[in-house]
Amino acid sequence: MRKPNILWIMTDEQRTDSLGCYGSRWGRTPNLDSLGEQGVVFSSAITPAPVCVPARTALLTGRYPSDTGVWWNHQPIERLAYLTAAFAQAGYQTASFGKQHYGGRNPAFEHEENLVLTDRVDYFAYDHRFPIEAYDVVQYPPQPYPWILGGRFPGQPEDTMEFRVVERAIQWLEERDHGLPFLLRVSFNGPHTPVVVPDPYAPALEHAELDQPKWPQTPTEGEPRWIRHGLRQFSDAGRLTFDQLGRAGQYYYAYVSFIDSQCGRLLTYLNRQGLTQDTVIVYTSDHGTHLGDYRLVQKQTFYDCVVNVPLIMTYPGHFRSGIRIQTPVETRSLLPTLLDLVGVAYDGDAESLLACLRSGQEPSSSPVFSEFTLGSFGLMPDDPLIMVRYRNWKLSLCMKAEDRDGMLVDLSVDPEESRNLWNDPRYSAVQSELGRIIEEHLASPRKIT
Repeated sequence: MRKPNILWIMTDEQRTDSLGCYGSRWGRTPNLDSLGEQGVVFSSAITPAPVCVPARTALLTGRYPSDTGVWWNHQPIERLAYLTAAFAQAGYQTASFGKQHYGGRNPAFEHEENLVLTDRVDYFAYDHRFPIEAYDVVQYPPQPYPWILGGRFPGQPEDTMEFRVVERAIQWLEERDHGLPFLLRVSFNGPHTPVVVPDPYAPALEHAELDQPKWPQTPTEGEPRWIRHGLRQFSDAGRLTFDQLGRAGQYYYAYVSFIDSQCGRLLTYLNRQGLTQDTVIVYTSDHGTHLGDYRLVQKQTFYDCVVNVPLIMTYPGHFRSGIRIQTPVETRSLLPTLLDLVGVAYDGDAESLLACLRSGQEPSSSPVFSEFTLGSFGLMPDDPLIMVRYRNWKLSLCMKAEDRDGMLVDLSVDPEESRNLWNDPRYSAVQSELGRIIEEHLASPRKIT
C-alpha cells in the first residue's frame, strides 16, 4: 500500500489563543479552524524548548536540548541525526521551504530553501525606501533589541515572504516525482517579529475588527529570579505603554489571520490536485510568545502562553475528526508519530501519538518537559532551565547548583500562573516529587554527541 504524503505547516512564535479552533475570541482563522474540525486538536501541546533553534532542533531529532546539546539560538552543532532522513530512506521526497533555523550544520531535508524576510523590513528596521512613521509601527525601545512588535507591511500580500513560501512549495509539488510520496515542510517566519501585516489584513485601529485583549500586565507573585533579574532586562513590557501593547496585540492576531489565508492557498491547491485524501496534514509552531502577559514581551519563559503551542493533525479516514485531546503531550513526538504511521522503525524515547489519533482517546498521562538556557541573550548560557508539567502541576527550575531557583504552580486552581508556590512548606512534598522527576529526566541515558 502506498505511504501517505505528509504536509507539515509550521509557524514561529505562535500562541494558541490566536486560533479560533483553540477558543480564541479574536482569532480570525477560518482555514485552520476548518483543519481543526477535520482532525485532532491537541489542547496542551508542549514545546521542548521556549526558544527557536533548540525547539526546532528537538522537533527534527525527537530529542531534548539536554540530548542534542543545542540549548540556545547561536549554538550550532557540527552534525545531528534528523528523523527526516528516515523518511528519505523509506522512499519519501523531502523538502522544506521557509524558515529553517535549526542547530545542525548538516541539512535536515533533501531540498531546503531558507526564505525568511523580504528586503523591505527586517527584525529591527524598515528599509530606507519606507519611512517607519508611515506604517503605524510599535517598536521596542532601542536598547537592547529594537524589535518591531507591530506595524503595516510596506507592500501587498504578494510581496510578502509568506506568499513566496507558499508559491515555492506549490512549484515544488508540481515538479516533484509524482510516483513517490512526499514530506513537505512549509515553515513561515510569522507571527515572529517583525510583526508587519499587509493590507487588507492589517487592523484598522480606529475600527478594530479584533477585540483588544486586556493583558494581566503584572508579574507573577514570587517571580523567579532568573526572570526578574535576568530576562526582564531584555523584554520588560513595562517599557511600552498600554496603548502600544494593545496595538502590538492587534497586529499579532492580524498577522496570524494573514498566515491563515496563505495556508488556505496551499490547502486549496492540495484539494484541487486530489491530494487531500492521501495526505497527512500537521500544523504546529516552535513556541509561543508574550504580548504583555506577566509584563513581558517575546519568549524564553515556561508560562503557558510560550510553552503551549498549536498542534493539529488530520488524515481523512485514518485519524478521528473533530476530536480535542486535553492530556499534555510533547511536540517532539511529531516525527516519531509519523514514522509510526508509515511503519518506519524509531529508536528514541518520544511517545508516538498514533493510537490517540486513530481512536480519539486520551493518551496516558506522563511528565512532559521543556528545556533551554538564556544563552541567546548572553545570560547564563551554561545554566539549564528545566520545566516539568505533570497532572495539574508545573515546576520549573534553574539548575545552577549555587543558586537553585524555581517556580511551582497548581494549574487546577491557578491557570493564570499568578502565584509561585516555590518553597511554600505546604507544597514541599509535591515540589520534592517534581524535582526528583526533573533530576531523573536529566540523568537518563539519552545523551548523544
